[in-house]
Amino acid sequence: MALIPLQSHDTLVRLDRMSRMHTMIPMGATQLPVENVDVSKASFLDIFKGMVNNVIETNEQVDRDAIDLMLGNIDDLATVQANIEKANTAVDVLVTFKNEVLSAYNSIINMQI
Repeated sequence: MALIPLQSHDTLVRLDRMSRMHTMIPMGATQLPVENVDVSKASFLDIFKGMVNNVIETNEQVDRDAIDLMLGNIDDLATVQANIEKANTAVDVLVTFKNEVLSAYNSIINMQI
């Protein structure tokens, strides 16, 4: 089986035809928490604050789950594990984003004028 390079024309045409993924609704929610957000007007600070708030909220949920688990108020361990993975993923995304921003900043600073 031959591997098709990602930069091939056929692959790029197929990627153009792919539809955008729908936003996932959080577990237990009946609708998305924020609707009709215009991301074209969002500033870098808004995006970064949103990512930090997401990390804080997911970690708070994990803390609540740990307390409820110790008290015996949770019967569903799969939900606890899912919340732990959400928190880990949120932290990983924030750290990766921060690293990429710093890398871009350093590249700009080191440019010869």
